[in-house]
Amino acid sequence: MEGEETDNISSLPEALLLNILSSLPFKEAAKTCILSKKWLKMWQSTNTVKNNQLECKDVEAYGAVEVPQRKAFKNFIKIWITLHKRHHLHDKFTLRVSPPSNCGDIVGAYVNFAVEDGVKDLELDFAESQLEDEHPEENIHDAVEFPRSLYENKKLQQKLESLKLHSCSFAPGNFANFVALKDVTLARIPLELESIRTLLSTCEWMESLSLKNCWDIESFDIEKLELKKLVIDRCIFRMDYIGFEAPNLKVFKYCGSEPPLSEVKVVAGTIEEADLDLSPMDEFDECGNELQNFLQDFFVVNVLTVCSVILQVIPSGDEPVKLPGDLRVRHLKMKIQMHPQEFCGFLWFLNSCPSLTKVTIDLDRCNILSEYEAPYVVDLKDRKSLPVPTCFRSSLREVEMNGFIGTSSQLYACSYFIRAASILTKLSICFLNNKNDDPHTVELRRILESQLLRIPKASSDLAIIIR
Repeated sequence: MEGEETDNISSLPEALLLNILSSLPFKEAAKTCILSKKWLKMWQSTNTVKNNQLECKDVEAYGAVEVPQRKAFKNFIKIWITLHKRHHLHDKFTLRVSPPSNCGDIVGAYVNFAVEDGVKDLELDFAESQLEDEHPEENIHDAVEFPRSLYENKKLQQKLESLKLHSCSFAPGNFANFVALKDVTLARIPLELESIRTLLSTCEWMESLSLKNCWDIESFDIEKLELKKLVIDRCIFRMDYIGFEAPNLKVFKYCGSEPPLSEVKVVAGTIEEADLDLSPMDEFDECGNELQNFLQDFFVVNVLTVCSVILQVIPSGDEPVKLPGDLRVRHLKMKIQMHPQEFCGFLWFLNSCPSLTKVTIDLDRCNILSEYEAPYVVDLKDRKSLPVPTCFRSSLREVEMNGFIGTSSQLYACSYFIRAASILTKLSICFLNNKNDDPHTVELRRILESQLLRIPKASSDLAIIIR
């Protein structure tokens, strides 16, 4: 009939609708049953469950009295098990309970039932959601134990590819038969070095290991590492030492409050990306030598990502201008705000990477350290005093600047690239608010374009793109 609305979503193939439902939090997926007869039981057929029990607000109620929200959550679990007695999951199961007080019995039954036929991706998160990243050891509850029955689940042993445990203790030696397990994340638990070594030796097929907000680790001293990806994020080590030989490593990410002592061996042509982040550092620390040594371990990496704090700290070492041994980085990513405290480090990296082909600058508010002391003066607007790095003359083809707001420092940085990079072919500038119809943004783009076009170009092939 004319004027009747068409339900285009319901007309999609069922397989596609199930994919859509699988991407929703489970309770939201369940609500679709009221849409029509077609949707009535469709949510029960998804192979993925993401169940997030929101944090209870009444902290004092954790002990003796259950708040209504927690009772409702337990009832929901019981209903879900009843509805799914003939249908088990195959793809993904995620359960977040924060904190898990008074839910242990039903949560155990829920997990055991949900993964009875095995799943590819399992995530159990029992961490205190209000806990600050800087102090993960201050958990107000003990870690929940990984359900023992799952270690013996034959189907899970054959199918599980990804395991993420948050505030969930485990027995590393019990994963020997998990032959498909490739990706493991451990978060917010006390962790011993020997447990890490046991897990790595037990799971011979593991390709990726992420340690996030773990504590009580003696160090990360692994003689031979077969991983392709390693993430160490805000962990607390008794001795800040990272040492390993990793011939297969492609990606390394580190985040901490200070650079560790390191002895790392990676292979040129294999290692692709290193992401080094010291943003948790509280105040300026002259640890430039340690940071330069840490960075030197990854001199063969193709893509290097660094944060504002690294730019502020790295010139404080014995080599304040550049590394004597060049970095082979081809793509440099800097997460900075173009603050004067970053200028020395900004030039340090451009000088130390003679093979750069691309520079990406992601502009945002950053941790600008107190008690900062500059090793020398850098004035970006004084173009005669600025060096011309080797990459400007030999390799740098593209510069991308995201989150642009038009500060004087950001404009001087653009001018620096335009005036000095003689083979640059593309300078892309993306405004923080890049809505095409916003009058303020349109006017800013017009002014910026006018200013940049007046700057003499070192490269005749340079195209300036402003979005």
